Amino acid sequence: MIMRRATSLSLCFQNAAARILFHTRILLPCLSSKFFSSFQYQQKSTHTLHNKYFKMASFYIATQLTANKKSYSHFTKSAEKSKIKDFIKSFNGKTLSIKWEDEFQSEFHSVWLRHNCHCESCRHPNGQRLLDPSSVQTSTYLANLSLEGDNLNIIWTNSFGQHHGIVPLNFLRRHTYDKTSLLARRQAAKNGYPCSKIPNISFSEVNSSSLGLLKLLQQINEDGLSIIEGVPLEDLKVVEIANLIGPVEATIYGTTFDVEVTKEPINVAYSNLEIDLHQDLVYYESPPGLQLLHCLKFDKSVQGGESIFLDVFHIADQFRLTHPDLFKVLVEVPATFQKVHYNRDYPVHILNQKPHIKLNHNGEIVAVYWAPPFEGPLSVAEEDVELYYTAYEMFAKTVKSSPNLLRHRLQPGQLVIFNNQRMLHGRTGFQTNGGLRHLKGCYINIDVFKSRTQVYNNLYGDKRLAKRVGNQCWF
Repeated sequence: MIMRRATSLSLCFQNAAARILFHTRILLPCLSSKFFSSFQYQQKSTHTLHNKYFKMASFYIATQLTANKKSYSHFTKSAEKSKIKDFIKSFNGKTLSIKWEDEFQSEFHSVWLRHNCHCESCRHPNGQRLLDPSSVQTSTYLANLSLEGDNLNIIWTNSFGQHHGIVPLNFLRRHTYDKTSLLARRQAAKNGYPCSKIPNISFSEVNSSSLGLLKLLQQINEDGLSIIEGVPLEDLKVVEIANLIGPVEATIYGTTFDVEVTKEPINVAYSNLEIDLHQDLVYYESPPGLQLLHCLKFDKSVQGGESIFLDVFHIADQFRLTHPDLFKVLVEVPATFQKVHYNRDYPVHILNQKPHIKLNHNGEIVAVYWAPPFEGPLSVAEEDVELYYTAYEMFAKTVKSSPNLLRHRLQPGQLVIFNNQRMLHGRTGFQTNGGLRHLKGCYINIDVFKSRTQVYNNLYGDKRLAKRVGNQCWF
């Protein structure tokens, strides 16, 4: 059950604090859902509400500005040549404090270190853990520590007895979990959106070098989409390009699909009708990640048919700033997404109930689902129905009125790749006038894409952290 709105005064203070954060270039994900809950749905005295709200807002501003001075690249680059200046275990052997040569300080729990032992009996060379999880006990103590080269040798003791193991220094530095480091990592993973124009790259650059593919991956990861120019007009060239990133992901539409006008379309995309902004296959537990669309034919006689794109994460962030009470409704009340269609070669009946917006433990947006064409009947408690539709209507208006819409008429030989879990897409209606509009498409799993991006960042780039991709990951 969603509790009723708080007083207008409460919302006034919320919006004021939100704008303070926004104008210091700190978006509201820094404020957790718990933070909102303590104000939106409780009655507080004016004086108490005012002081508590703005003290917390000031605290978050201060911590964010401090964290920004230590970008995550500071920790990843330092990890490559980590040297310890001093270390000491606590009196009870439950924690280890490390001072690094650059004066940065870290603290690790004994049980965390035991869980991350890198000895041969605990970890396979391929990275998989071999450790018996029941041996990871909070009663684990540090018995002895010593440095040997680039490793920290540790002897632990618990009810299982003693264990002699090692933890690499660069691993410790890279995975330090003090509040400043965790906040810096979160900042590094956040997207700087929205982009004002669609980035592009030539097919020859992508196809001929690792640096070219790195550039493409970073464009998609950071801006949400990219257009490859000069792609040969071959029917399955889209698969060849997809395979540079990862295996093609099969769906209920097959391994590949043709976006062109058909007599009995199994999807509105296979007609000439306008398609409102949406994400594909949100009725899946994990919708496809990247969508690739290769323009094979787009005759000049065709009027309309422009592709449109919009960053839905930016929309959700703005919606939280302007309508925090309605934002909470879209976080808590589940929508129904569906694909029910029997009159096709492969009959489909998929239902999935989940909220439009998902948050992590810090209140940051980690997934957004928006697909009006694929919504089923709302199935929630009576008292939530009107609340949901009030929030739904306002979010739809925010999408429709956004000034950040990207519009592009694809040309033959252009191939657009976009993150389906971040970017809404659609098209204007069109008239063929005797001409043809033909796009060849396929999908790539979102986790495969993020993995490929991080691998190429590490091998050929500056080792930057891959940005969030909308796959519900809490990092």
